[in-house]
Amino acid sequence: MDFRILVVSLLLWLSPAYSLGLDQFDQLNSNVYQYPTTALNSIYLIEKKLDSHPEPKISTLRLDSLKCEAFLQLGENAAAINLARLSEAKAKQLKLDEARPYFLNCMANAYVNFGNFQQALPLLHTSIALSRELEQPQALINGLWLRSQLDAKVLHDNTSIEDLRLALDLFPLTDRQQHWLQPPLAYLQGAMAKQLMADNEQQQAFSFLNKALKHTETKGKIALRLLIDGANLAQVSQQPALRDEYIQQARTKLAELGSPLELATAYKEIAFIDYSSGKYSSAEQLLNLSLSTLKKQSHSNEMLSALQLLGQVKLAQGAQKAGIEHIKQAIELAKIKQRYADLQQCYAILAEYFASKNDFATAYDYQLKQFDAAQNNTAFIHSIWLSHIKSDLSRQQVSVSKQSNNAAIMPSQLLPSPFIPILFILFSLIMFIAWYHRQTPNKQSNNKELPVIKPIASGKQRLEDMLTVSKHANYPLSLLVLNPSEIQACDVPIMIEQLQAKLREHDLLFLQSEQQLLIMLPHTTESGAIHVINQLSETVALWQNSSKVHIGLACMQQFDNLQSMIKRANVSQLRRAKPTHPSHEGEV
Repeated sequence: MDFRILVVSLLLWLSPAYSLGLDQFDQLNSNVYQYPTTALNSIYLIEKKLDSHPEPKISTLRLDSLKCEAFLQLGENAAAINLARLSEAKAKQLKLDEARPYFLNCMANAYVNFGNFQQALPLLHTSIALSRELEQPQALINGLWLRSQLDAKVLHDNTSIEDLRLALDLFPLTDRQQHWLQPPLAYLQGAMAKQLMADNEQQQAFSFLNKALKHTETKGKIALRLLIDGANLAQVSQQPALRDEYIQQARTKLAELGSPLELATAYKEIAFIDYSSGKYSSAEQLLNLSLSTLKKQSHSNEMLSALQLLGQVKLAQGAQKAGIEHIKQAIELAKIKQRYADLQQCYAILAEYFASKNDFATAYDYQLKQFDAAQNNTAFIHSIWLSHIKSDLSRQQVSVSKQSNNAAIMPSQLLPSPFIPILFILFSLIMFIAWYHRQTPNKQSNNKELPVIKPIASGKQRLEDMLTVSKHANYPLSLLVLNPSEIQACDVPIMIEQLQAKLREHDLLFLQSEQQLLIMLPHTTESGAIHVINQLSETVALWQNSSKVHIGLACMQQFDNLQSMIKRANVSQLRRAKPTHPSHEGEV
């Protein structure tokens, strides 16, 4: 009887620690996304009581993963990197490899917030690989979610959606593991809604958004972000009543934010919707409040987009001098931070503005700057994915070398050394015979695996299929772009027939719109494409008023998609058509 009393007393004494390990950690996981300031304060209090916990080292790492996410939510990216680096090293020392992916995700996320994608991608790749190997679905979901956001930033929409679909499919598995850190399901659903809207799938997009808004975890900052996303989706789908409803609900959530930086970011995002709605005074007021905080905290990335938006607001209000000044400030920041996408957008705003004022020379100069920034942005994206592939290949080489070393050691340990050469010769002979007999079937199966161009596909789809085939087969491909706007609409079909007669059977020609004719030349290098341009220019010159024919050219690179090739060809075409004239004031 005394023994039973002792056991019950011990269980009662341990119950607070057990509660700390389950209930409080689960609650903190939700709060760190909903109310990060409150969650961080709670983490500091719990850290003081960890000595009474049965596994203080593991609990410390779990708290560190939550603290790292809290830092990210509050915009403390440098603090997040430092904490994640120390905690990941601690996890290695304690041989708790299952904790490492969470800190790698945190570091990668912080680097993404800094715009340093080259640092983020190898960390993210390592995290996803470790999560799969160690069966950590929470870390894997977090890594896939982060990679999908990165894909969306660099316009890889298809891979972004696939990562989100996989993350959503894996989400039920998180209940079977010890909880470390996982993003809210509502965030994944909201991200999917934005990607589907980008693909013009409005019905599915709002279906995911409604699920996210109705989720039990949709409170505080989660609710605010989803409502702002919903307002943007409603604006894109031209539903002003729904947009105003969402934004009004979002304004009521502002009081629940716990830090000035969170509030400044929210002000900026709501100001964008107000600007898009034509509410310029409200947008200007919110942006001034936002910039006041962002400048104090030297948060340059958020400040860049706020300055750009404030410049647009001022231009829309007719304050040209102030508007251009704000956009020039944004341009200087974008140059310093090498934010080529932002730089491209700033130049596009100025080009469009001066064109609306009939100052076409200045507009043209800014348009050229826009295309230069677009070209730099394409190169920047390529360098990002090249670093990703290099990290992947280096990892595979290390793995193969380890396996080969192990394979070299095992025979000498298990067999006497005189038999090793004989076995090697026999094994080589067997492998050669097997290879010889299977060589023809293997070639046939490899040919079957290559993508094919579907004859019933649309013109644009056939171009994309041809690009995919060229990448898989590793042969050169060139794209030509011609603007037929100077040719009478009734003459364009006849001219196309004449161009088709000069092309090869497997060359593809597609009139994407009245303003753009695409010609794809498989098995064609740059020098061959230039030869084709010279041939086609003679035909085009007969149909247009001017004798000068400007055909853009882009040669395929391994990371290209159809849109990136068209952009580079447009830049090439614009450079060929660039007139010579003196520079204008107002250049940046």
